[in-house]
Order: sequence, then C-alpha cells, then structure tokens
Amino acid sequence: MSLRAETAVFLLGLCALLNIYSTQPLLPDLARDLHVPVEQSTWTITATTLGVAVMAPFAGSVSDYLGRKRVMVTAIAASLAATLACAVAWNFAAMLVCRFAQGLFIPFVFAVAVSYIAEECTGPAAQGANALYVSGTAFGGFCGRFLSGAVTAHFGWRSSFIGMALVLLVTLAVTAAWLPRERRFQRSDSLLASVQGIGRHFGNVRLLGTCFIGASILFLQVGSFTYAGMFLGDPPFELSSFEIGAVFAVFLVAVVVTPLTGRLISRIGRLRTFVLVSLVSLAGLGFTLVPSTPAVIVGLAASSTGVFSGQACAIGYAAEAGGPARSSAVGLYLTSYYAGGSIGAVAPSPLYTAAGWSACVGLLAAVIGAGVLVALAVWSAGTGRPHRIEEPAYD
Repeated sequence: MSLRAETAVFLLGLCALLNIYSTQPLLPDLARDLHVPVEQSTWTITATTLGVAVMAPFAGSVSDYLGRKRVMVTAIAASLAATLACAVAWNFAAMLVCRFAQGLFIPFVFAVAVSYIAEECTGPAAQGANALYVSGTAFGGFCGRFLSGAVTAHFGWRSSFIGMALVLLVTLAVTAAWLPRERRFQRSDSLLASVQGIGRHFGNVRLLGTCFIGASILFLQVGSFTYAGMFLGDPPFELSSFEIGAVFAVFLVAVVVTPLTGRLISRIGRLRTFVLVSLVSLAGLGFTLVPSTPAVIVGLAASSTGVFSGQACAIGYAAEAGGPARSSAVGLYLTSYYAGGSIGAVAPSPLYTAAGWSACVGLLAAVIGAGVLVALAVWSAGTGRPHRIEEPAYD
C-alpha cells in the first residue's frame, strides 16, 4: 500500500470516530446553554451511537451494490453537512436530531472502509492495514474530544462543530484524491439481494460472539471516558472543559501502540492478544481509583490503549467470519459495537449518581471480564492466527 493510500486509510479511521464523542468535554456547557441536567446531556453521545447502530447493518449492503469508494466519499460529505447543522441547533431536541443524523452517516465510512481493506489487502498486509485504520480511529477519538474542548474554551461550543467540519473537509479531499479505487470489488446483483444476506449471519455463532465482544469494547470506552470526565470535573480535581478535553491526549498512546497489535496477533494469535490487552484495560481502570490526577490519566491511557488494541483484534475477525458476505458481517458487528457504546453512555449513570466513579469502575471491570469469557468461548487458538502471507493487492 502506498503512503498516500495509507494516509487515506488513517484519515478514514479518524473520520469514523471524530464526531461521535466530541461532546464529552462539552457536557456541562451543553447542559447549561440548552437548559437540561448534565446527566441528560449524555444523550448527545447516545443519539449519535444509536444512529450508527441503526444504519450499520445496511451500510455494507449499500456499498456492495454501489461500490466502496463512492459510498465513503458521499458519506463524508453528508457527515460534514450534519456537523455544521449541530453548530446552529437552537434547542436540545434539535441537537439530538442533528447528532442522530451524524450517526446515520458514520457506518458508510466505518463498515465500508473495513470491507475495503479486507478485499484489497490479504494476509499480514490486511492485519497491518486494519491496525493502521484502528490507529486512525484512536487519533479521531482524541482529535474530536481535544479539538472540541479547546475550541469551546475560547470560542464557545458552537464553534467546536465548525472545527470538526474543517477536519472532515480535509478527510474528504484526501480520500477522494488518494484512496485507490477498489480492484477486487464484486458488485451485488441488487441492493435487495445484498440486504437479504444479513439474515444469514444470525446462525454464525463466532460472528455473534464477536459482536458481543465489540459491544463490550465500546461500552468500556464510552463508559470510562464519559464518567471519568465528570469525575475529573468534580472535586477534588475540578478540571475545566479545556483540561478535560486535554485528558483525551491519552488516545495518542493508542495511536502509536495499536499498529503494533497486528504484529502481535501474527506472533501469538488473536485470542491471546485480546486477553493480554483486556488485562491492560483492567489494570488501567484500577489506576483511576488512585485519588490523583496523574494516576487517573495514566489509568485512562492504559484502558483506552487496551480498548483500541482489542478493537483491532475483533473487527478483523468479524470481517473474516463473515466470509463472502463480509460487508454485512462488519455492519452487524458495528451495530453491536455502537449499541454497546450507547448503553455505556447511560447505564453507569445511576451508579455514578449513587456511589461515584468507583461504582462505575466495578461495572466496567465486569464488562471486560464478560468480553474475555466470550472470546475464550468463540475464538479458538487456531482461528486467532492469520492465513499465510500474500503480497498486498496494490502498492
């Protein structure tokens, strides 16, 4: 894969996560200006993840019929328009509608990009491209949160969405110019035939188990950063919106580490890699219980690094488990993944209100354990290793 193509793949990953969690540092500001309780403001995250979950099963099927690159470029342009609409939302309901619209377009980038990689790269080249893509999502998660927090601190929260739109504009230009057109794509006979193929996946136990794992991964990520952000805004920390946004710089650790996950999978297998990175996330959660800002930041860095590495394990397996219908398999995985994130944004709320951050940590640790148990059940050691090497499909 050429450097230009790698840059486009990285930016597609960035685009996939840029907007979803960009309101996390803004929750107090949104609650104040849109006249809702701060706990209710978390629905600005859930609305977007629900939009993703609703559309994800169909995004791959649409691209099966219309083509990969065309669909991704169109989706980025539509996402840019929805992001600008958020900047002019006049009340909380309007904000939720705009955030839901953002979520509807994201699967046409996320699911389709994973299918594109699975088709155009093979063997360890595919592992590397998947890891690069997930690394891009890690950077997008950081960029969205940090940029929104920084812009809000100086210009207000509405301007933060304009900043997101500018990043999407760059991604749109690079993808259109530098991402090679698909070579191995085989067009579906009809859109209906492609959509009908989704139902066959419900008999695939390994894929369904992987979907649960994906849900647990994003539940952990959204739950930890949403409520850790609130935790850091409360006494004794009392960080500002800008400072909370800066905490998301810990995602940069995952940007560096996640590309190495593909190599680790090649050496020790997918299952062992997933168990290892899950233990890293669990240890990170433990660190956040230390009543010190540096300790909380270190803990969140470890937890998020484990999450993105775990995602590199799971999403590649979802594409493999789907067989010829890989795009709809990835779509089903993403529905589960973002449904887990939607639940993770709101499920810890009663625990946080009643018992604080430590109760949330207990719930998140249980979710990590459930994901590992399912991986042990559905991923055998043999299926965790990639196939023999073939040369990349393009250079």
